[in-house]
Amino acid sequence: MGEVYRARDTRLNRAVAIKVLPESFASDADRLLRFEHEAQVLSALNHPNLLSIYDVGTQGEIHYLVSEFLEGQTLRERIGGSALPQRRAAEYALQIASGLAAAHDKGIVHRDLKPDNVFVTRDERLKILDFGLAKQTQPAKGTDGATLTGPTPTAAGMVLGTVGYMSPEQVRAQPTDHRSDIFSFGAILYELVSGKRAFKGESSIETMNAIVKEEPPELGGSSPQVSPGLERIIRRCLEKAPERRFQSASDLAFALEALSGTSSGITARVDRASDGSAAKTSERGKLLRWVGAAVVLLACVGLGYFFAKRGAGESASLENVAFPQLSFRPEFIPNARFAPDGETVLFSSAADGNIPELFIHRPDYPAPQSMGLGDAHLLSISSKGDVAVLTHAVYLAQRLYRGTLSEMPLGGGAPREILQDVQEADWSPDGKLAIIREVEGKNRLEFPIGKVLYENSGYLSDMRFSPRGDRIAFFEHAVKYDDRGSVNVVDLTGHATVLSNGYQSEEGLAWAPDGKEIFFSGQVGNGLNLIVYRMTLAGQRRTVLAAPDDLWVLDVSKDGKLLVNRGEYNQRIMALAPGAKSEQEMSWLDGSNSGVLSSDGRNLLFSDSSAMTGLNYVLCWRQTNGSPVVRLGEGNAQGLSPDGKWALSAVPSTPMRLVLYPTGAGEPKTLENGNIQSYQTAAFFPDGKRVLACGSEAGQATRCYEQNVAGGAPRAVTPPGTTFGRISPDGNSILARDADGKYASYLVDGGAARPVPGTFPADEIIRWSKDGRSLLIYRHGEVPARVERLDLATGKRVPVRQLAPPSRAGVLDIRYVTFADDEQSYAYSYTRVLCRLAIATGVK
Repeated sequence: MGEVYRARDTRLNRAVAIKVLPESFASDADRLLRFEHEAQVLSALNHPNLLSIYDVGTQGEIHYLVSEFLEGQTLRERIGGSALPQRRAAEYALQIASGLAAAHDKGIVHRDLKPDNVFVTRDERLKILDFGLAKQTQPAKGTDGATLTGPTPTAAGMVLGTVGYMSPEQVRAQPTDHRSDIFSFGAILYELVSGKRAFKGESSIETMNAIVKEEPPELGGSSPQVSPGLERIIRRCLEKAPERRFQSASDLAFALEALSGTSSGITARVDRASDGSAAKTSERGKLLRWVGAAVVLLACVGLGYFFAKRGAGESASLENVAFPQLSFRPEFIPNARFAPDGETVLFSSAADGNIPELFIHRPDYPAPQSMGLGDAHLLSISSKGDVAVLTHAVYLAQRLYRGTLSEMPLGGGAPREILQDVQEADWSPDGKLAIIREVEGKNRLEFPIGKVLYENSGYLSDMRFSPRGDRIAFFEHAVKYDDRGSVNVVDLTGHATVLSNGYQSEEGLAWAPDGKEIFFSGQVGNGLNLIVYRMTLAGQRRTVLAAPDDLWVLDVSKDGKLLVNRGEYNQRIMALAPGAKSEQEMSWLDGSNSGVLSSDGRNLLFSDSSAMTGLNYVLCWRQTNGSPVVRLGEGNAQGLSPDGKWALSAVPSTPMRLVLYPTGAGEPKTLENGNIQSYQTAAFFPDGKRVLACGSEAGQATRCYEQNVAGGAPRAVTPPGTTFGRISPDGNSILARDADGKYASYLVDGGAARPVPGTFPADEIIRWSKDGRSLLIYRHGEVPARVERLDLATGKRVPVRQLAPPSRAGVLDIRYVTFADDEQSYAYSYTRVLCRLAIATGVK
């Protein structure tokens, strides 16, 4: 059909693929029509398992379409003539079925589904490609609402498709519908689990004859690891008569999803190694068993919940509380809302990594269904059913994303873009939007858009309008992406009140239907989890729900039902020690982060922020050979002195403090902070006599300061609005990022800033090279993290390595990447959150 080029979209700074119909084909009316039809079809589809189209057009005689750029390999290459592990095959199959369901919902039949037209990206996401032979079984609408035109109708007797994957009706050149794709899907799934084609003869004619008349060989003999449940699904897909197959790809996806959660399904045989011996339990096996345990826990939650009096107020009774479950797989669910009917639920979900997708759970169907909108994060639903979402959503931290504020109808459809670089939004009762966004280093709550009601230099979250629309409740966090903080309300004139503070963590907030109280989830002490509270506007608080794991409330219906998440949140550290052949876990409890390697890679400084460590966290020190953890003191790890004798910590007190802890014998030293109230990053200069601290004074924008270890007030070395300092090897320059995310180099002794070529706002700088000629960088929010070397003279990037834990389920980010001087040893932190969504009824 054409030639494909890799290109860069300079406006949005992203790699794209450009498919071009060669000039020699442009005169072929049929090829041209099919090329244009493929562009139309792709533009009507929006799903994470379908190729995304960005643009289409002509230039002179050249016809082109621009799509997302994919890195990885085709499913044909991944199979490589051998069977895949059954669990992996089932995961792939579920993704293909989900993509097919989205296409079929638009009335589009692929008609050429085969392993060559399915792409496996590096992060294990599958994408269905090549809709050049697609057909519309009903009028479909493009993203602008226009009816799509189809290609030249298939002539009677014309056979379209690929031999070996065509359905019997395709072979006979009979009319086809979406069930033809389901047959092709069955042939692919058969090949995934057996390594062999379902239908293969000595010639194309013999293969087509087998499709029409023969059954593929039994899987039990050649592939004994295939469970009976999965084989039944394959056989049903490969029924000769369309009416005997699954009647929709959605039903097929549901069958696969249900199979993966049963003991008689996929998990029944995965614990046997290929040689018949007992296999070691894999991390994924543990995860599926965790899923089963979570289902049991939720089913028994009325018996298993416990109460404790925490602070003011009393616990409520759970005698009449029930917890109907809404989600059934391990996933990250950052947000969920009731629709106006109080029964339908919309939610965002990221099953693998942090890219969100919209799902809807209707009361008449047990399983959530994709709304066909990937890379989108739910924000709010108005009383009239208008849905506010973030499109092009990029993960920030906790449950926060940043993207383009967009509006869409509850029934689905293409979102209409409103405003870029927004973090949160909520509808007022009369249908107007309030937003939270970052401007010039400040997090601002605006209503109406453009009017600032409240701002701070940390961040604001979980903004919700009261039912009367006269005030907005929200969480205030003093330190960026540290979810400790307070519960606040602000009226429409900007008068703000702190209702309650001192929480070690805050996640999830909603108003009671009468507008007199606020439900929220908070953590108030050591060893405790996030529990659900109910608070009056006078600050009187009582416990509503508590559990062995974290609970956060996301919404409350008009009749008082609570939409809650039950989740497991943890942060881990992985490290590759000098001379080691594989990464090892270096975590202490369940909140290990902020790792800093010593110059030789043999020692690791890190923090642990788990519930057991206290309000100001614990600074930890251990050798990368796995020695026991030594607790040095409080705070977040920032840096090690060049001689390794001192650890620099930022203690999140009020105001924050920079403290030096000895790694051996000695007493801690607290550095003077002048008027600095909070710190974001800090590090030692190469001489070990000075510290670079980036933070903010009261009411001022962030900037970087030089501070003498021996004493003295800090001295500003970068202009206001800059942060994230990295020091050059000679100690003369500071690499810092301004409020727009642009990097520049600043001389410590003053002078004009020098832009750093080849850097982008999403880049996170790990370190300078020892010769000062390059940087090690990675991009925020990518899973896996791709570490690259950036040449400071040319801006050219060279890949170094990819970092990710063995299992990526629920992995939201990879951060705090640190390398030793030889750049061979390294460490990194990752955050994993696994959730279950449920409704709590009967809560008083």
